[in-house]
Amino acid sequence: MKAKYYFLKAVFWLLSKIPFWFYHGLSSVIAFIFIKFKLYRYKVVTDNLSKCFPEKSEAEIKKIAKQFYFHFADLLIESVKAFGFSKETIKKRYKIKPNPELQKLMDEKKNIAMILPHFANWEWAAQGINFMVERNQPLSLIMYKPLKNKVMDKLMRDNRTRFPGNHLFPKNNVMREVLAHQDDHYLLGFAADQSPANTYNSYWMQFLGRETGVFFGVEKFCQKLNLVPVYAHVKKIGRSRFEVDMEIITEEPREQAYGYITEKHMRLLEADIYKNPHLWLWTHRRWKRSKPADYEQIRPQE
Repeated sequence: MKAKYYFLKAVFWLLSKIPFWFYHGLSSVIAFIFIKFKLYRYKVVTDNLSKCFPEKSEAEIKKIAKQFYFHFADLLIESVKAFGFSKETIKKRYKIKPNPELQKLMDEKKNIAMILPHFANWEWAAQGINFMVERNQPLSLIMYKPLKNKVMDKLMRDNRTRFPGNHLFPKNNVMREVLAHQDDHYLLGFAADQSPANTYNSYWMQFLGRETGVFFGVEKFCQKLNLVPVYAHVKKIGRSRFEVDMEIITEEPREQAYGYITEKHMRLLEADIYKNPHLWLWTHRRWKRSKPADYEQIRPQE
């Protein structure tokens, strides 16, 4: 396993040194193939788009799908490029705008819940958030789903934790990891926009015009651990260039009504999607589960 790991690590490092201009050309070819031959969940993408934007014509849906696949192909090459990023490169290409209010929270050593949905570029987020403030940068606790291939899993973990201050752990171990770092100043990273497996332990709301089950973990951990929820607005300002605005949802999570934090961060995502629909991950079968008929009787009580 070690030999295979070091071989693949060397290969990815070499691939990461290929210039962006070459990769962008390759990315365009990949996107064209995806679209021309309707590959990689093309039907899932167009079906999701049609149901979320019923007012749009078939031609408009196809246009968004085309934009999505060109963006998605860029994401593939951006994941490879990240294996060779320096601190200067990630700060330049995943630029987090200064936020005095967020800096104040860090100076006060407040722990935060960082909400980073699958929008624009989430692969660079694990590295980029290491440089979100000028001082008192917290330890980054990032949940992830382990890969079945142990070599690729280790490569991915090592890449995302190349910079000091990042700690990656399986999402099933979240409480154990948080307790292990309870004396540290930390941020806990969440994606929170995929489909929950447990339809009862979900928060159901209207999202993109559809009844949608949402992970309740962000709100639960914010109120249990007094984490300040912060949503990351990621904007694509150029090819493989992003700008991030941090928005504080509330500084008093324990004082908020049931559902407030969940509704707020999903509404922020929804607004971002309506502005740039092609930047969200439409290949995900987001609405594969329905709200149970007896949800109101069985769901966790606020």
